[in-house]
Amino acid sequence: MDFSRVPYFSLSDYLKEKFGGKVKKISLDAGFTCPNRTKKERKGGCFWCDPYGSGPENQNGDWYERLKSEAERLINKDCKGVIAYFQAFSNTYGDPERLEEIYRKSLSIDGVIGIAIGTRQDCLDDDVLKILDELNKETFLFIEIGMQSCHNQTLNLCNRGHSHEDTTVAMGKLKERGILTVLHLIAGLPEETEEMILESFKECARLKPWGVKLHPLHIVKGSTFEEWFREGKIKLLSFDEYINLAVKFLKIIPPETVIHRITGERPKGILIAPEWCLDKNRVRNEIIKKLIQN
Repeated sequence: MDFSRVPYFSLSDYLKEKFGGKVKKISLDAGFTCPNRTKKERKGGCFWCDPYGSGPENQNGDWYERLKSEAERLINKDCKGVIAYFQAFSNTYGDPERLEEIYRKSLSIDGVIGIAIGTRQDCLDDDVLKILDELNKETFLFIEIGMQSCHNQTLNLCNRGHSHEDTTVAMGKLKERGILTVLHLIAGLPEETEEMILESFKECARLKPWGVKLHPLHIVKGSTFEEWFREGKIKLLSFDEYINLAVKFLKIIPPETVIHRITGERPKGILIAPEWCLDKNRVRNEIIKKLIQN
C-alpha cells in the first residue's frame, strides 16, 4: 500500500499546489504566555497542556536565530520557502506593538514566505485583528485556534476558560477579514462519549474552517491531567478506538478542508501515555489503510 499519497487534502499537498514545491513550517517559541496561566481566576493552564505550552521541544536559543538558520538550511535543500509557525502558548496575547514587531521580524528573513499563529479565541481583540488583517494582505497567513470540543461542560472541566460560543464568534471575525483559520480538536477528553465526540466533529464541519487538526488526548509530563491519570480518573482511547474516530472525522469534514494533522505526538520524556502516540507514522498509516479499505 502506498502511504505517500493520502486520501485526503493534506497541508503538504496544499502548500505544493500554492507555492509550486515543498514548503516547511518551523515551530517557534517566541516567549509568549497564555491568559490561562496569568489570570488568577483560571490559573494553571488548560489541564492537558505541558509547562512548555505545547511548543517545540528542540528549540535552543533565540527564536529569530532558529528561524533564520532553519530557513537557510531548508532553502539550500531545495525548499520553496518556510512558514514561521508561532506555536508555543498564545501568540496573539500581548502588547499589539510587540506582536507586530515579532511577526514582521520573522518576515524579514530570506526564505520566510508566510506566518502561522497559534492562539486562543479570547486573544483576538480589535487591535490584534487589525494587525492580522494588514498582514493577511501582505503575506500568506493562517491562524490556529483550539476548539477542542463543542461541549461547554467539557471545556469547563478542562479549565479552558472560554465557551464554544467564543469559538464561533472568533471564527466569524477572522472569516470576515478573509483570514484562513485552522481549528484544533481533541478526541477522548474526560467524560466525553463517542456520541459527544462526533457532535464536535459535525460542529467543526458546520463552521467550515480552512484547515483542521485532530489528535487523541495524550498525557504529558507536568500537566494537571498527569495527576488525574495517575489517580485513575482518566481513561484514554485505545489505538483502534482512535483510528476509527479519525476515519469518521475525515468522512464528516468537507473534502476541501486542509488536514494539517490527523494525530499528535510528544517525545519520550514528555509523553506519559498512551505509548502508541510515540509512533506518528504508524497511526497515520493505519488511518490511511482504513480509508482506502472503505
